[in-house]
Amino acid sequence: MLVMGVCNPAGEASNYNGLYFTDEELRQLVQGALRDVPVKAEHRGQELGRVVSSFVDCDGKLNCVMRISEDTVEGAIAAGLVKDGIARELSLGYSVDVEHTGQKLQAGTKRVLEVSLVRKGAREACYVTAFEEEGKSTCWKTNDSACNASDAWTLFDMN
Repeated sequence: MLVMGVCNPAGEASNYNGLYFTDEELRQLVQGALRDVPVKAEHRGQELGRVVSSFVDCDGKLNCVMRISEDTVEGAIAAGLVKDGIARELSLGYSVDVEHTGQKLQAGTKRVLEVSLVRKGAREACYVTAFEEEGKSTCWKTNDSACNASDAWTLFDMN
């Protein structure tokens, strides 16, 4: 199954010194650093799949496309949780090197460790926007129709 969604809100200004990503750092991530990062559930357990693509949208939010391997029990369960609207949000797991310089802290290199499918993420506006099962049409998140009875999905067929 392919899953797409927003995994980080718009970045902070370039002069920001903190734990969140700046806009420039997000744009650097999509140049290849996010590709092949593991996908997990709730930031723990076995790897469910990998990030296959990423982009920064017109609102400055970091989006990614993940391939979930449904040939494992964990992957099949996670795919079902996405379809049923239970794992409806995304969360980016990353580390930040922090330097102590006198009385001041300086945020250094940030390294993405994984992207997690979660019930409720730590950051606002990080959510699954679409999924596609092999051989089937893409289901997009919407508020007015359903691909699945328990969540609001709409069918989008490119054919």
